[in-house]
Amino acid sequence: MIMIPPTIDNSNFAEKKVFSKLKNSKNPETKNWVVYHSLNYPVSIKKSEKKSFKYFGEADFVILIPGKGIINIEVKGWTGFSCKKGVWEITKPNGTKEPNKKSPLKQASDSMFNIRKFIDLKLNKRFPQNWMVVFTQCAFDVIDDIEYSNDNIIDTDSFHSNFINRLVSLSKILKSGGGIFQINDKDLGILQKNIMRPNFEVFIKTPTILNDSEIEIKEYTDEQIDILNHLDEGKRILVTGSQGTGKTSIAEDILKREYNKHKSKILFLNSNRLASEEMKDKLKNFETENSINCFTFNKFLLEIINSVDRQFLKSVIKQEFVKKNNILIDKSIEILKADINLLKKFNYDFIVFDEMQNCFFYEKFYDFIELILKGGLSNGKYCFLGDFKYQNLVSDQSLIDQNKHPKNYLIDYEPVPLIRNVRNAKSISRNAPILSGLFKNLPYQISKSEHGEVINSFCKDRSEKIERLGFIIRKLKKEGVKGHDIVILSNFRLDNKNNFISELNLSGTYDHVVDLTDNNIRNLSSNIDEIKKNECIYFSTAAAFQGLESKIVIYVDPLEIPPKSYSSLNSLKPELIAFNAMGRATTILYLIWDIRLKEYYDRQLKVIGGLKV
Repeated sequence: MIMIPPTIDNSNFAEKKVFSKLKNSKNPETKNWVVYHSLNYPVSIKKSEKKSFKYFGEADFVILIPGKGIINIEVKGWTGFSCKKGVWEITKPNGTKEPNKKSPLKQASDSMFNIRKFIDLKLNKRFPQNWMVVFTQCAFDVIDDIEYSNDNIIDTDSFHSNFINRLVSLSKILKSGGGIFQINDKDLGILQKNIMRPNFEVFIKTPTILNDSEIEIKEYTDEQIDILNHLDEGKRILVTGSQGTGKTSIAEDILKREYNKHKSKILFLNSNRLASEEMKDKLKNFETENSINCFTFNKFLLEIINSVDRQFLKSVIKQEFVKKNNILIDKSIEILKADINLLKKFNYDFIVFDEMQNCFFYEKFYDFIELILKGGLSNGKYCFLGDFKYQNLVSDQSLIDQNKHPKNYLIDYEPVPLIRNVRNAKSISRNAPILSGLFKNLPYQISKSEHGEVINSFCKDRSEKIERLGFIIRKLKKEGVKGHDIVILSNFRLDNKNNFISELNLSGTYDHVVDLTDNNIRNLSSNIDEIKKNECIYFSTAAAFQGLESKIVIYVDPLEIPPKSYSSLNSLKPELIAFNAMGRATTILYLIWDIRLKEYYDRQLKVIGGLKV
């Protein structure tokens, strides 16, 4: 027999005994019978012409018999009972007796009729039906009177000796005719699929997860921002913390606070173009747009140099990245010192520098900041933010002069260490450091947010990766996820042969993939609204997406070799890039691994399981 559910745990002993008998039946005639345990059914009671109510009854067992009909079974594990003058009385194990409200025989027959009524209503079709009461504990002469037949009643002796055979016999007297039909295969399928406890699976929709996570993360980020409230106005601030600890949110809040209070001339710098553009976008409807200038550090140097000498760049354009920027800083200092009016133009009341870990090691970095900040580093107002240990993605760590770390170079500043992850859902903040292989322990206190997940896939080749990525995107689209909430990250540029994103078939999903690293997208803030309207999804290299976040990140090649086109990144650990990429996801992180990394993944998973959080 087919048992639904296949096992029972919480039922009484009598029902378990009947369940076992049915499940272990060796009679070939019962092979395709479908047995439902503890089936609820609706019962409508009409109290008056205007008022009725519904309650639910329960059948201990309901058996669908292909080619025949339905049998309802009521199970009683009583140790004794009697019926005198139509009143039933139960004997309890302790010997006490109490009246039973309803005859178990009538209970079984009523159950049969109510289930029949429901099926009639749903299918407009009636099947042969019968009932049986099983007394598993009591031996007695079966009842055979005007009301009931001994075909419908089994005592303990009969139960242990020939229960299944009695059921088969009862099934053979299920008769059709007079508008009553036997259960054919089609009927059986309809009953199973749509009526008699159909299979279903309910998941929380991804947009709901994203919304709940956004609310939760904002709440925790506000907690981080509140730490600024105790700082004295005008203090110089150095904010340090690993990724996800809320540095950029603090930077945004400080920018707005400073302007609202003082209407200052403010400079926001970032080492990452996309992050700089995003901050510009966040401030576009803010009344400070003409007073807060947003640049990447490199672009700001070019602004100064191009205002005087547009030909200079031709002489340094082919230089290695770090060396080139050292030259640009030297040239900018030279230009500003030579022109007092130009110095006034590029001089600021307040500087906020996010992702500073990618720039502080340049030879004359602090000399340059000293020049463009009113009051200099000693008396001026600034807020520097960065992860100076784990997020330098611009240069080989071995090239960095740690003596130039802000904590060793700056004086008279307020240190603000951030230790709690507030960006990522708990699962992401716990998994990212360990799965990347960069840490053996967590670099922060993990997030409190429960809304989110990390989903891993392992693929044997390029085509399987493409197929998996397509499946993920189709699933997200079907669930109603907005395209701008999805970012695909890779260690390789789109034009690199190792990148397979261009082979992705987006038919029936999102309009197209927007390459955020495309040099043609120079002003993301001016295009972002249009991109959102078109329902596109984003692509970026892992390195270029530093300092940004997305509700959903699909990282397609974790720990695979970084692209050669990033010459300055060649000596960086893949683990560093992977940690940075995984931490960009706030709520849902999809990881598409090469199958060759499965053994590595299993080892790291054991580490995660042993973490104390």
